[in-house]
Amino acid sequence: MIEAAYTVSLRPKNQLTLPAAVVKQLHLRAGDRLIVEMDSEHPERVQLRAVRRSYAGIAEGLYGSTPEEEAAYIREERASWDQ
Repeated sequence: MIEAAYTVSLRPKNQLTLPAAVVKQLHLRAGDRLIVEMDSEHPERVQLRAVRRSYAGIAEGLYGSTPEEEAAYIREERASWDQ
C-alpha cells in the first residue's frame, strides 16, 4: 500500500534530492547509504532502503533475556562441538 508519493528530478550527474519527509521517515543523515532495489517483473519501480549505520545490538535477546540464559546458551553450544 502506497501511503505517499513524491516527484523528484534527476540532475545532470544522476543525483536526486530526497524529500524531507522521506529523510525524516528513514532517519537519514548526510553520508548515509541507501540500497536501491530493482524488480525485473516491474522494471519501472525501484525501492530505497537505508543501510544500517551499526549492527550493534541486532541480536539482543536472541540467546536469552538474562546474562545467565546467554551463558547457558553458550555452554550448550560449546558442549555440542565436542560431540
